[in-house]
Amino acid sequence: MRRVHWFEIHDSPRCPTAWREGLVDFLSYFARTFRPYDAISGRLWEAVNQAGATQLVDLCSGAGAPALVIQDALRAHGLTIPLVLTDKYPHHGVCRERFKPGGSDLRVVEVPVDAMAVPGHLRGFRTLFTAFHHFSPAQARGILADAAEQGQGIGIFEYTERNFLIWGPALLLTPLFVWIATPFLRPFCFSRFLWTYLLPVIPLIAVWDGFVSCLRTYSPGELETLAASLDRSGYRWDIGRVRAFGGCRVTYCLGWPERAA
Repeated sequence: MRRVHWFEIHDSPRCPTAWREGLVDFLSYFARTFRPYDAISGRLWEAVNQAGATQLVDLCSGAGAPALVIQDALRAHGLTIPLVLTDKYPHHGVCRERFKPGGSDLRVVEVPVDAMAVPGHLRGFRTLFTAFHHFSPAQARGILADAAEQGQGIGIFEYTERNFLIWGPALLLTPLFVWIATPFLRPFCFSRFLWTYLLPVIPLIAVWDGFVSCLRTYSPGELETLAASLDRSGYRWDIGRVRAFGGCRVTYCLGWPERAA
């Protein structure tokens, strides 16, 4: 199935904050519960070490759950590394209340950060979890090019893919998953209950955006084409797909500058 770049509702600047953050809260619960990205923690650990990075700079973080989960997984590999969470639409309040940033190993940037033009002072190994599919091929190439040109490592990770034998049943059951998960989401938010149960907008957005996310997700071959188009010497790539939980697979693209011997 070829890639189709349809629109996702929560991508739109006109999407109400309560709808966007309600969906992000559910996706964060999914990431913390099923931990799909644990499967790539070893590869990420090797790439971070090869790049000599001293912190992770997570782009398009949402509420930050996937990056925080992977930070814990990296500790299991003996790598304790600071994490910076950024987003074009910062998820106000959730990270501060739930994860209490401010310590030496976690910081939240509360102003918008564009993944295609990361400010020079945010140096570190860049990560994007379940976010790269939001970008068109030209934008996606720009994200990779910006990392390479600034001499920073980058990791792209997606657990969706254009395989509806895997994702079709899950998408059909998504409203049920949202309804079951919502009482367990913290902190409590009345608007989340309103838009989940009384007016089930969030479950419907989850189905549509999940379907479109699968259609938009880049295959390993497409990621290799994007990386090859940069034609930048001294920058290495590792691209592939690994099995996570159940039938879910994680597609990854890791790039880092080779350090001088």
